[in-house]
Amino acid sequence: MDWITCTTSFVTVVEQGSLALAATKLNTSSSALSKRLSWLEKQLGVKLLKRTTRSLTMTEAGKLFYQRSARLLEDWHQMLAETTSTYGEVSGILRIGAPLATGSRLLVHYLAEFIETYPNIQVELHTITPGQLPDLNLDVFISRELTDFNSSSYIATRLFNFQPSFYASPGYLEDKSQIETPEQLTQHNCLLFGTHGHEQEHVFENNLRLRLRGNFTTQNPEALVAAAVAGMGIILTGEKMVRRELSKGLLVPVLPELKQPVSSAYAYYPKLDYNHVKTKLFIDFIKEKSSLA
Repeated sequence: MDWITCTTSFVTVVEQGSLALAATKLNTSSSALSKRLSWLEKQLGVKLLKRTTRSLTMTEAGKLFYQRSARLLEDWHQMLAETTSTYGEVSGILRIGAPLATGSRLLVHYLAEFIETYPNIQVELHTITPGQLPDLNLDVFISRELTDFNSSSYIATRLFNFQPSFYASPGYLEDKSQIETPEQLTQHNCLLFGTHGHEQEHVFENNLRLRLRGNFTTQNPEALVAAAVAGMGIILTGEKMVRRELSKGLLVPVLPELKQPVSSAYAYYPKLDYNHVKTKLFIDFIKEKSSLA
């Protein structure tokens, strides 16, 4: 008996829901699995499963042990795979955390090609709160630069720069006077992102400040872009976020020389005792694709 074999057996039994199904999956017998579970419970000194002839139910201790051991086993197998694999053979789950705007409007565009390039990698995209600190449960965390970044636990690498500017649909602009100065934007309906209300002050290059107003605000980036395409108003966003709409002529730049100061998007990933090949592949892929855009 050993910890990894017995823990793997326990996790498989829980996920399959029965000893028989787990035994088939592990190519062993139900009696062998039962002995492994008994050994595990004896070593831990707690009951993990309530077993009857018809059902298996986890105890509270079993639930806690399952949650932690399932992730640890996955990390263990991933470590073994990444130690012996070449880049073209990398497989497993890549957990990515990103703000909703970045995840839904930017990363999804790249992820389709990334998964096609590395078909054995499974991607989980987790939406996080802007400014949230990295989570060790994530393999990589995409964010603006974090002021509370702890470099002793995480590694940071810059992915790309972005400069938000203004865009609107041709339909919104067609019956309005040509916009020639930044001040004229304050007289237009601006579609605003976030939770700061229907009037927001934004800073631009050369320390220019504009107080933008509008009748529509949302934290949903897809809704914001859709509203702009529908002709509801002008949006302030990065070019990469609306590349698809620009290529189709659904949106056009407004005062393209007016931009906010350059900001950077970073990838944060935890320091590990082994090379995290999937994370490196993903970061290098995004850097390459964003530099070509």
